[in-house]
Amino acid sequence: MLTAEQIIQALEAAGFRAAFLPMCAMEQVNEHYDTLPQRGPDTKWMRGMVERFRSNQPLKLDFEPLSILVAACPCAGAKLVLNKKGKSVEIPIPPGYVDVSKVRRRMEETLADEQGYRSGEVKGISLKLLAALSGLGQYGRNNICYVGDWGGYCRLEARYTNVPCEAPVQAQLRMEACEACGLCQKVCPTGAIGETQVIDASRCLCHLNEHKRIMPRWLDKAAHHTLIGCMRCQEYCPRNPPFDTSHALALDENETKQLLSRGKKCPKALEEKILAFGYEDWAMPMLKRNARLAVKAKEA
Repeated sequence: MLTAEQIIQALEAAGFRAAFLPMCAMEQVNEHYDTLPQRGPDTKWMRGMVERFRSNQPLKLDFEPLSILVAACPCAGAKLVLNKKGKSVEIPIPPGYVDVSKVRRRMEETLADEQGYRSGEVKGISLKLLAALSGLGQYGRNNICYVGDWGGYCRLEARYTNVPCEAPVQAQLRMEACEACGLCQKVCPTGAIGETQVIDASRCLCHLNEHKRIMPRWLDKAAHHTLIGCMRCQEYCPRNPPFDTSHALALDENETKQLLSRGKKCPKALEEKILAFGYEDWAMPMLKRNARLAVKAKEA
């Protein structure tokens, strides 16, 4: 069977950066979730995170896991260009919401060729936490994982494996640069970012517009600026590379009207066009609402 180093090299050749964690790191993972409610705002979302972790323990695998493989791949941003009354309206799409399935397939195809390698899906554990414990990345003040010069513009994947690993578990999980910088905290449109590593997810715009629930009344309508997720803390962060939106999908005036109409779903042809662009299928139910909110904010 190939060694951890050989698997890391294979992933790097496929465009990833990767690291292994020994299974003893689960001690730190358990401690993280046991103390999570005390380290951040006690919200329904927070309790749900802890419950998802505990409900996936003990592991249900048909092999003995010896390590956890964590991998990162850079993700570019994108934008949707609407045509409304002869004018172009650009709505950014943050990295991580377009072509994610391609990243996952490429990792699976790379690992499938490695003789003797067995793996299982990691469920209920924050991939950002695993990346930080492995040394692959570090948390920013905004609770986003930063991976070297890719910054926070990357996609994380993780697998339980049968590959022996003696790598150390990292203790420094947060970037030192964040201690003297508070830009993300200042520009957060909802006040979700505080002094601790754990943000107030109940106020995070990223979480709010990833769900179909009605937007809270306290939320400033001017805060909406992306098709999904949020870019404010990322676009101002000095540890990020420039935000690239050259990957764009343009809609004509009729398609724009269909997208911004009050109906719950897009016409099939428009939905297929947006999915073919690489937009994530799970985010489609929020597409029309978020597009209307972003356009209204731009026009205000």
